[in-house]
Amino acid sequence: MRPFSRKPILLLAFVSVLTFLYYVASHPRVSKTMQPNAYYNNYDERVCLPDHHIRLNPPPVKAKAAIVSLVRNSELDGIVASMHQLEDRFNKNFHYPYVFLNEEPFTEEFKIAMRKAAPSSKMEFGLIDKPTQWSVPSFVDRDRMDQAFTSMRQDNVMYGDMESYHHMCRYQSGFFFDHPLLANFDWYWRLEPGVKFYCDITYDPFLYMEKHNKQYGFVITLRELSNTIPTLWQTVLEYAKSRHIDISDKNNLLFPYFVNKKTGDYNMCHFWSNFEIASLNLWRSPQYRDFFNYLDKTGNFFYERWGDAPVHSIGAGLFLSTDQVHYFEDIGYQHDLYRHCPTKRSNLGCNCVCPSGTNSESIDHDSFHDTCLPAWRKWVKTAEARKGWGWSS
Repeated sequence: MRPFSRKPILLLAFVSVLTFLYYVASHPRVSKTMQPNAYYNNYDERVCLPDHHIRLNPPPVKAKAAIVSLVRNSELDGIVASMHQLEDRFNKNFHYPYVFLNEEPFTEEFKIAMRKAAPSSKMEFGLIDKPTQWSVPSFVDRDRMDQAFTSMRQDNVMYGDMESYHHMCRYQSGFFFDHPLLANFDWYWRLEPGVKFYCDITYDPFLYMEKHNKQYGFVITLRELSNTIPTLWQTVLEYAKSRHIDISDKNNLLFPYFVNKKTGDYNMCHFWSNFEIASLNLWRSPQYRDFFNYLDKTGNFFYERWGDAPVHSIGAGLFLSTDQVHYFEDIGYQHDLYRHCPTKRSNLGCNCVCPSGTNSESIDHDSFHDTCLPAWRKWVKTAEARKGWGWSS
């Protein structure tokens, strides 16, 4: 009888080990924050994947979402630059449609440029209902408005005497979500001209929001210019009282985050609305519509310079809990000079190429004097603790 040889078994074991090591090495690397099944094809958790993985495993489902831009023909170059950035960092893999809105008809030149900037994406071009949504309403006193514009110019209120800016703030606060081109969507990503994206986004933020019951997402939070909203806070408090909304600390609402604990006034913190990933149905809700209409009837979108950022932020505060708001810490983003990039310590962000420090072209806003990020982090920890204590309204 020939002696038994172990060579075939050892060879088979060696081949098996090599095969296993190859599989591990070739598997996409993912961030520590993802769920165990996320790196296959769900794309509903934060994950950093190579492009070839997404091409080989295209997203099987998409949210009912659109990238929305309120933009003018004259801002063509700026919005093309933003689209190139967003396509390269995100939408080349996820192919969400674009919806462009304007108070004037878009030119053919503009439409051709948009289609060239994102050739694989569907897009629609919409006209705002100017008589009802981009004009001075009948309840606003024209003479008083003109006097207010003069005063705001003298007091150096930013954009205070620019009527079109007042229309924009009012439209973004109370009307954009009702545009017919958005009727079939539940989510939007707001895109402004001239913004920059510094990190790859290889998961679907809309699906992430849906999965985790988030309603509003932001990247930068900062303090509002107090001379733009002198009566907004008092108006909000009067509204809450008239509608019997409990805005106390013992409610689970986000609202107390916006309260200066020493004075009871507005702490001026808000989510910078030039970047929003949010639910359209939040703004379409009867509660928010009632809130906007109450604010609108004061006329102070024109007598003062109420911005859509504090209106959206405080509106979210009235109707959302803290855990329904998401800080997209992993998304590197810049608008004007203000920039956010994920830190190395956070272990977030995917293939980020971020400027360092602060210079004449880019400000590290996370450490800038008017940032509200430390206050937000502190509030989230406090809210989580309060939740554990079982405080509720």
